[in-house]
Amino acid sequence: MKKQPQRGICALLAACIVFGAAPRARATRFADVPDSHWAAADIELCAQQGIMNGVTPTAFGLGQPLSRAACVVILNRVFHWNAEDASALPYQDIAPGAWYVSALASAYRQGVVTDQTRLFRPEEPVTRAELAAMLIRALGYSVLSGITEPVAFADVKANAGYVSLAHDMGLINGSGGLFFPDNAATREQTAAILARLYRKLYAAPRKTGIVTSTDGPWASAGLQTVAVAAGRLTGSQDAPISYTVSPDASASLRASITATGKQALLYLSGDSLRWNALNPVANAVAECGYAGLLLELTSSYVDASQLQSLKGLLQNRFLHLIVPSPSETDDNYPYAALGRIADSITVRVLGQSRLVNGFPSAPVEPLEEVYKTLRALFHSDSGGASTLNPAKSALLVSTSGSVWTGATNTGLIGARDVEALLNEEGVSGYYSERYACAYLRRPASDEEAEEVVWYLDSRAVASRVRLAKLFGVGGLLITDANGLTENLLQAF
Repeated sequence: MKKQPQRGICALLAACIVFGAAPRARATRFADVPDSHWAAADIELCAQQGIMNGVTPTAFGLGQPLSRAACVVILNRVFHWNAEDASALPYQDIAPGAWYVSALASAYRQGVVTDQTRLFRPEEPVTRAELAAMLIRALGYSVLSGITEPVAFADVKANAGYVSLAHDMGLINGSGGLFFPDNAATREQTAAILARLYRKLYAAPRKTGIVTSTDGPWASAGLQTVAVAAGRLTGSQDAPISYTVSPDASASLRASITATGKQALLYLSGDSLRWNALNPVANAVAECGYAGLLLELTSSYVDASQLQSLKGLLQNRFLHLIVPSPSETDDNYPYAALGRIADSITVRVLGQSRLVNGFPSAPVEPLEEVYKTLRALFHSDSGGASTLNPAKSALLVSTSGSVWTGATNTGLIGARDVEALLNEEGVSGYYSERYACAYLRRPASDEEAEEVVWYLDSRAVASRVRLAKLFGVGGLLITDANGLTENLLQAF
C-alpha cells in the first residue's frame, strides 16, 4: 500500500486529446479491406490515429494474426508510455536492438507483460485471452481481476478475471457463449477492440458540480451544470426543508452560475422524501429561478410514485436524482422506474471504514465497489437490457477526504486542505493499489494521536473517471466543486 510512481496511466486520458477530433467515416485506405467488411471503420480509425499501421502501405493484413511483439508496440502507441531501458528485460529470447525492444521494456515496466518465464516469444501470435489480459493491465485494473463475476464464456479458464473485465467494459465479445481464448487475435479483431476503447475514452462526460459559495475554480472547471447546496429535507410536517444557505445568498450564487452560461440547479438531500414536501420543493425550485432540482435520497427505500408526482410539479424543469449503489439497497429498489422518471440518475458509492490492527482503513469510494456498482447497473448480460441507461446516468466522485484521529473518524476535509497537509513537515503520502485511493499520515504529537486522511488524488479520480467511461456512463458529479485543486481539475 505504499506510494508508488506510475507513468503512463494518466496519459491514457491525454491520449484522447492527442488523437484529435473524432474521425469522419470514409472508405478504408487499405486495398485488402472492403468497405463492407465488419471491421472497416475500426481499421480506418486505428490507421487515422496512428494506432495501427498496415503490413504494407496499401495492405492492412486482414486475417493475419498479430504477434506478441506487435501487440506491445501498439499498446505503447495507445497509452503513450515513456521509453524504458531495455537492458533490464529478463527475457532470454530477445535480440538486442530488435524493433520492438523499447516498447517491450515500457510494457514490462507498466506490468503489462510478466516474467513468469524467461521467454517472451515475440514472434508468436498473441492469443485472444492474452490480448484481454494485456489490455486490462495497461488500463490499470489488474486489481479488479480477482473480484469479477463468473466469466460469461464457458471455454475461458486461464486469465478469466481479465477476460471478464474486458467483456464487462464492452471491449471484447464472443460467439455462442464461447470466447475461443487460445485462438490467435487477428489484426482486424485487435483494431476493433482498440477502436471501441478509443471511442469510449474519447467521449467527454457531462460534468456537474455541487457548490456552497462562489469560492474556488468551479467557474472554469468545464462544468455544464452547477447545483447549489441550499438545504436538507427534514421529514417534518411543518417545515419539510431546512435551509443552510440564506435565500439572498442562494439567489446571488444562482445568478453567478447562470452568468457563466451554466445550468443552475437547487440541491437538496435527505434520508427520504415525504408527500408533504413535494409542493414546497417544487415551489422552491420555481420561485428561486432554478432550471431544476438535484435531489439526493440516502434511504435504501424510495417511492417511485412520489418522484413521479414531483416530476409533474416541476413542470418543464429538470429532475436529477442521486441514489445509493445496489450494495446499499434491497432487491426491490426501483432503479429502472427512477431512470424513466428522472432526467438523469447519479449513483453514489459509499466509502468504507474499519480498523486493521488499530489503523483506520477508510478508502473513499473504493475502486472495487465502484466496479461492482457499474457492472450491476450498466452491464448488459446475455444481450439483455441493463438496469439504467448509462448515457443518462452519472457517477458521483468525492473530492473531500475522511479524517481519522487515532481510531476516531473526526469528519471531512477538503482537497485544498489535504494538499496543504501534504506539504507539512513529517507528513507522508501513500497510495493503496487495492482501493485506488490515496492516504496520508501525520505523526502523533504530545497533544494529539496520529492523524490519517483518506482521499482521492488525481490518480484515483482518473481511475474512476476512466472506469465510468468504459461502462458508457455519460456524466460525472463532483461533490465539492468549491474545493477543486488544479491537479484534480486535470483528472476530471
